[in-house]
Amino acid sequence: MASQNQPSDLPPVSKDIVIQSNVKSWLSPILNGLSIGSKIKCGYALALGVGILGTTIGLLLGDHYQREALHRQETAFKELNLLYRLQTGILQTRTHQQQLIPLAATPDLYKEEYGHITKVHMPEIERVWSELETYVKTNDYLKENHTDHIPQFLQTYNGVPQTYTRELAKLLQQLDLSPLTDAKVVTARQQLLKFTNSELALKFDGISDELVSVINDSYEDLKIAATAFQLAEQLRIRLIVASILLSVLIATLLALLTSRTITHPIQSLTNIAQQVTKESNFDLQAPIITTDEIGILATAFNQLLQRVKSLLAEQKAAAVQQQQMQEAQLLQTEKMSSLGRMVAGVAHEINNPVNFIYGNLDPAIQYVDDLVGLLQTYRQEIASPPPVVQDYATEIDAEFLQEDLPKVLHSMKFGAERVRQIVLSLKNFSRLDEVEAHAVNLHECIDSTLLILNSRIKKGVTVKCYYGDIPSIQGFSGSLYQVFMNIINNALDALEEQHDNQDRPLIEISTERQDNNCVVVRIADNGSGIAPEILERIFETFFTTKARGVGTGLGLSISHQIVVEKHGGQLTCKSEVGSGTEFIVSLPIRLQSVKVLST
Repeated sequence: MASQNQPSDLPPVSKDIVIQSNVKSWLSPILNGLSIGSKIKCGYALALGVGILGTTIGLLLGDHYQREALHRQETAFKELNLLYRLQTGILQTRTHQQQLIPLAATPDLYKEEYGHITKVHMPEIERVWSELETYVKTNDYLKENHTDHIPQFLQTYNGVPQTYTRELAKLLQQLDLSPLTDAKVVTARQQLLKFTNSELALKFDGISDELVSVINDSYEDLKIAATAFQLAEQLRIRLIVASILLSVLIATLLALLTSRTITHPIQSLTNIAQQVTKESNFDLQAPIITTDEIGILATAFNQLLQRVKSLLAEQKAAAVQQQQMQEAQLLQTEKMSSLGRMVAGVAHEINNPVNFIYGNLDPAIQYVDDLVGLLQTYRQEIASPPPVVQDYATEIDAEFLQEDLPKVLHSMKFGAERVRQIVLSLKNFSRLDEVEAHAVNLHECIDSTLLILNSRIKKGVTVKCYYGDIPSIQGFSGSLYQVFMNIINNALDALEEQHDNQDRPLIEISTERQDNNCVVVRIADNGSGIAPEILERIFETFFTTKARGVGTGLGLSISHQIVVEKHGGQLTCKSEVGSGTEFIVSLPIRLQSVKVLST
């Protein structure tokens, strides 16, 4: 009897506890001491708390890793910016110092050039140097494994800029050019040239050379930081999804341990959670059957789904935008390629008859000259021609024909030459799908672009070109045509739409050689300028201030990509509202070997 009655001594819930005794035995004393209502409340409270806590922990961990990676990337950007500023200051200082040699005979320009060194560039070098010294001592730099060796660089060239400035100032004090004589000028130039080639100056130049390696290493650190940021974003999503799955799993286990009376709503919530997990359909909502703790849990779960849905929607939107950008660039490239082929075909078809006309004009001019000479000989030999001849000569105004016909032929020759130039410009513009880099004459690119845009330029716009002595560069002429076409078109649009000042609409184009491997093209207009909030976004893909259907937002973005990624140069914009806009295109004379192969 005792053995038969032994099972009845166990409490009703002991069956569930025995099944899960290995993992939930610690809950038995607590659950057995609670009433059914308290068990239900405790179960739902635990489920809700675990769900919210797990999701919060996942979000916090994900955000932590993402913020850390983002901070690392921003620090790398800051480091690279400081190095570029220092390199620019060093190069500008050396350039201005070398300009002192030819300006020794012009005291005003001589003092002004020296002022650039002492008042602008050296203070900037000192500021950047100080910022770098401070930066390498910060935790942001020390806690990372850097390969750029900035501390070694700062230690190697510590004090060199100050010594260089001091020695230059001492030399200029010794060079007394007042009163100015040819002998003093010659002496000053010799001393300045000697200083330019001195060991100190060469060591000062070594800063710029060393910076190239440091900048390259810093750029590698930046790429590592960018990769880490992408991995952190992926980890963030995984943590969120894992926290949701873990929360659902724990909530389900707790629901099974509470009471059979809540099986239906818990099962409904579980089914929804499983469906969301399997289908990744975050549009689903858990049914809220009751207004007790289960209803609260269902509400919290629905809010959780909405939060995850919004996070995934943001990620999807970013991916869609990236895909749209790539598709738009591909479409634009295809359109430009098709346009190039069409223009090349039209130019070829026009070129043949134009060459035929142009080639026959010189013989025609010679023939006409011979006929005019014959007519003059006839007049000289026959003083009194027959009346019929005289009447016909009067009728056709022979003297006017004799004077005007050569002019007509020369005008036709000029027109044919103009057509040949336009055809040549169209043929050059059509080379958009070049595979290999070649020598490019930037002046010819600009002139051809202006020739193609001549119909727009005639509408009251003055274009002034100030060409410097620059060499041909290694690049892709078709792509550079596209860059100049986009920038000049934008300048013309700005002058046509918003030109309120009293000056005549003007576009100024200048070129200059900046250093041994760089040329600069400046394209400026005197339009109304660009607002600062727009200026910082002009190179973004799809960003445009033009009406829908007029602007695509791709012109400057593609131009920036061509200059920076395809040619290894820089494209910047300076503008103030009411003072016009200036685009600065900096291009290397020789492409790096890696750039040439990649294109």
